[in-house]
Amino acid sequence: MGAILSALLSDGVLHDVQDWSAGRQIQIVFQRDSKNPWEKSEFQGNLLFDRQRLFAQSARTTRASFFVSNVFATNIQTDLHLPTGVQSFFVSRNELERTKPTDFQARFPNNLGYFVVSHVGLNLSKSEALLYVDHFCNGLCGGGVYVLMHKVNGAWHLVDQHDTWVS
Repeated sequence: MGAILSALLSDGVLHDVQDWSAGRQIQIVFQRDSKNPWEKSEFQGNLLFDRQRLFAQSARTTRASFFVSNVFATNIQTDLHLPTGVQSFFVSRNELERTKPTDFQARFPNNLGYFVVSHVGLNLSKSEALLYVDHFCNGLCGGGVYVLMHKVNGAWHLVDQHDTWVS
């Protein structure tokens, strides 16, 4: 999970971190409780079997693994390997819900909002991964996305993504 999430963040959200961070420390905050991707998702039930609707190139075993690994929400906390100057924090859903926006900003002054991730579904050879990520930023800002990644020569790479919502 850590390698997959690290690659996704480094290739996506943090791709140009050195250019826009101006030398300041960046904070990535994750909700420790995993995201149930079936909750409020238009892809409910379709993800597992409908190859035309979402990630036609993914293996059925990857989608089945994703479904099974996300039946119950559990804690997610993993080691991340992020670019220099980026710190990661895992906080509980209760802590995020009861924290006022000003308190969150005071605790994490250089945050990029917070992320809620699902567990990862893997194919049998562990070379294909599927996960769901929600990103919430200050105010009316955020989005949700299903992500498909492949492991090539020992490194994870983003193959495809499908947005589910944006604000």
